[in-house]
Amino acid sequence: MIDKTLVTPLYTQVADQLRREIIARQYGDHGCIGTHTQLAERFGVSLRTIRAAVLQLEQEGLVDIRQGKGTFVRGGMVVDRLRDLTGISQFLADLGVETEVAVPIFEQMDTPVWLDPDVREGLGSQCVYIRRIVVVSGRPVAEATMYLPGRFWGSFTKEEVEQRTVYQIYQKKLGIELGRGRQTIRAVGADQDLAVDLEVPPGSPLLQLRRRAYDAQGRLIEYMFLSYVADQYSFEVEMDLNKEL
Repeated sequence: MIDKTLVTPLYTQVADQLRREIIARQYGDHGCIGTHTQLAERFGVSLRTIRAAVLQLEQEGLVDIRQGKGTFVRGGMVVDRLRDLTGISQFLADLGVETEVAVPIFEQMDTPVWLDPDVREGLGSQCVYIRRIVVVSGRPVAEATMYLPGRFWGSFTKEEVEQRTVYQIYQKKLGIELGRGRQTIRAVGADQDLAVDLEVPPGSPLLQLRRRAYDAQGRLIEYMFLSYVADQYSFEVEMDLNKEL
């Protein structure tokens, strides 16, 4: 649990452990993770260490501190600060949270005509179509609908997509140097497919991220929709207000 021989600060170790438990819904949506005294006894550390750990979780938007009552989960929501172009499975893995991945669709198809012309050109006449569902503690939390260039069909398998992110496959198997990406975020209602995959009623609010990703040479390597259950995920962006107006 807590290893006092590690270089990693004790408060960071405590925060990491509590974060994993919160995301895994061990405390439910708004449960109490304990008072500072209880947490100090549990982890065998000082109250100062617990205060620092809990403050970190509060700054991440995971908990609310209620004076004299304890620290309570703020809806079990994960906050992604959008520093990197990645998917939720990799993001959660970086937090130490175990996930399961299901890939109900992995096929080659004609590139949809409704896509923007530059996207269709980048994908080719046919594309690789993938639907990838991320599950935490038995509950689906996100789904990625991906359109990859048709030239990649046959370069990797469905089983590989279940075990690794597409970006990991690109880098580690295909030797592709990743470049930049562009993404937009909007609120949507779950259509029938998303409702089934995410186990929510049709029309339920979702956060949806639309992304175009490119290799280092500027060639399109992915067009993707990432749909998140709204009460489990949020985005946070840090802005510079020093620009002269």
